[in-house]
Amino acid sequence: MIERVFDSTVTAEPATDPGARVLRALGELAGEDRESWSGAARSARVALLAEIVERGQAELIRATGSWDAASGWAADGALSPVAWLAHFTRMTAARAARLVRAARLARRHERTAKALAAGELTTDQLDALAKATRRREFFYPDHEDVLLDAAATMGADEFRTLTEAWRSNADDALANEEAAAAVERSYVDVGRSLGGRVLLNAEFDAEGGATVLNALDARCSPDGGTDGLPPRSLAERRGAALVDICEEALANNEAGGRPARTVDIIVDVDTVSGTPPADLAAIRCEIDGVGPIAAETARRVCCDANIGRVLTRGRSEILDLGRRTRVVSAAQRRALVHRDGGCVFPGCGRPHPWTDAHHLVHWTRGGTTDLANLCLLCRRHHVAVHEGGWRLARDAVTGEWRASRPP
Repeated sequence: MIERVFDSTVTAEPATDPGARVLRALGELAGEDRESWSGAARSARVALLAEIVERGQAELIRATGSWDAASGWAADGALSPVAWLAHFTRMTAARAARLVRAARLARRHERTAKALAAGELTTDQLDALAKATRRREFFYPDHEDVLLDAAATMGADEFRTLTEAWRSNADDALANEEAAAAVERSYVDVGRSLGGRVLLNAEFDAEGGATVLNALDARCSPDGGTDGLPPRSLAERRGAALVDICEEALANNEAGGRPARTVDIIVDVDTVSGTPPADLAAIRCEIDGVGPIAAETARRVCCDANIGRVLTRGRSEILDLGRRTRVVSAAQRRALVHRDGGCVFPGCGRPHPWTDAHHLVHWTRGGTTDLANLCLLCRRHHVAVHEGGWRLARDAVTGEWRASRPP
């Protein structure tokens, strides 16, 4: 690793160096006690700090432009300004690349640099310009005035949309080439994290992305929360919708005669019965290909799912390798749809295609798979009852469902 001791002679004494004074002032700000401040005072401080950050970032861009032009990074043996910034500062390589790209645009175009210095162009807007002009530098001088005039009257998001439109129209042939490449570059990358969670990182071309978003949003109704459960964000609702759509696609495949891709749950018999072994090495409770899951999650999935049952004693002794089976029969499902209509959790009412059949007393604990012990729950409320500890009960006279909070 390269070690760098910066030459202190390039700056003035701390008393006169403006950079040192700024750092000292930031230290004083960090020491402020704002507990007794009014809301207006707190808002004013946030606005001031945002302005300080913006001005500081603009100065960083200006300094980076001149430093890059002089190849200051090469003096330390770095192969590029991005590599130097990633090594000697706390920036990620991606952030360093954006900084250098913006700095070069400002340095090469005088009016752009002046607009940035005057505050007529924000650093976020400059970043949008730098991204839009990539591979289109030749066209930028002809449109610089129009773009900068627009920046002075637009917010960052609106201006970014404008620069994307400009990028698409600046060079039709290049735009077509990039659009075709975008389709080829579409991907869904899958990773895993602790707790059996699956992480998706995806990128689509504009048309494909719009199709995906429209499909997800068509299954996302506004969520105001229900009886103690907080409302979910749009991202959370889209996540639930994606699972619903995939389950529906698998069901359609199965109905069409093709085998559905389902999951294998591998669980030791003691854990699924609620008395896990004392020896941690003997515990097995996992989804094949994903990893360990909570025992209650396994019981929820087993309520109403296409599962491959693999019961074990310990890590390796297989007691039973069950065939794939739907715990709730098709006839029972139809009867539940007629009786419940949709999710029975009070205040929900999501339609029946979005629901699972839930055992009030789970079959692993002696519960029967009959209508008196079954109800429909959407995935969110199914999780709330199993993993969240909520309790459901149905009034025998009125048929009304009641939910009680976990103890």
